[in-house]
Amino acid sequence: MTTDHATAPRAALARRFADRLADLGLTEAQAAARAGMSIAYLRRVLDLGGDFDPPALLRLAAVLGLEYQELVAGRPAERVRTADPDRGPLVGPPVLGELDEAECWTRLGSNGLGRLARTGPDGPVVRPVGYLVHDRTVLYRTSPDGVLAPGAGGDAAFEVDRADTELGEGWSVLMIGPLEYVTEPALLAELPQPPAHGRWVRLTPTTVTGRSIRTPRAS
Repeated sequence: MTTDHATAPRAALARRFADRLADLGLTEAQAAARAGMSIAYLRRVLDLGGDFDPPALLRLAAVLGLEYQELVAGRPAERVRTADPDRGPLVGPPVLGELDEAECWTRLGSNGLGRLARTGPDGPVVRPVGYLVHDRTVLYRTSPDGVLAPGAGGDAAFEVDRADTELGEGWSVLMIGPLEYVTEPALLAELPQPPAHGRWVRLTPTTVTGRSIRTPRAS
């Protein structure tokens, strides 16, 4: 008999979701409504896990008052570490490095959670966004009348970073470029349907930069 190892993280995700509902005194229907989705779609998101629809999980995390990674992967104590326990302690100041463009795209992966910054009518605006990568562009969903919609404000900045304090490692990627709505019918047909009144937006970066950080260990 074979075991589907992918079912374990998905089962843990559903358990964390159910436990948090109980803590908050919410029903499944209330959580789905607040996240802008049907109960059937909510269950599908939980069943298929983080790779299916990251923006939907981001909305669920917000409803539950959790960080995205806390909902998807659990608290740090729950996460399985692959680091070598025999490595020496962290010593010395962190060492900064540069990532080339190919490495930047590799770090982003195919989807995840990042931040988009641009200038709005009342000044700079920074918002978290769930993103997808398509042909060296970044896609995200927003409402047409929102501050992250294409329009006045010039180029936008998109940033993703990750840090692991236990491993003493981290990285940051920054992309800057113009925004436009995704209008290609074939591409829209492949993308998850946005919430009511939402649209897919594309950022085409004209500048891609990245930094890595690593703290040396004692030998």
